[in-house]
Amino acid sequence: NTSGSLLQTVRSGQLRGLAVTTLKRFPTAPELPTIAESGIPGFDVSSWYALFVPAKTPPEIIARLNAATVTALSEPAVRARFEPLGVVVESSTPEGLEALLQSEIDKWGPIIKAAGISASN
Repeated sequence: NTSGSLLQTVRSGQLRGLAVTTLKRFPTAPELPTIAESGIPGFDVSSWYALFVPAKTPPEIIARLNAATVTALSEPAVRARFEPLGVVVESSTPEGLEALLQSEIDKWGPIIKAAGISASN
């Protein structure tokens, strides 16, 4: 379920929102505290989207795709389409995505290993 559809359910009264799992409050639900604010410091479990290309894609093509994506995501009309879905639009660089991926591996890798989860599960 996406945060947008969950927020609709909370706003309809079918569910009660307790907190969001991201480090920052959602702009579309500022009334909901973060879990970190609720007593578990540093708690951050968030979903994100990224664009990927084949491994051998030339750097100049990656740079052009990134520039076009950043331009598109800066358009108010594009941002307005994402907002009702509960998507916080943030653009980055290929290096920023690489850092994010590494931080996710560092965070979730030990948990996955301890739980015995493998790609074949």
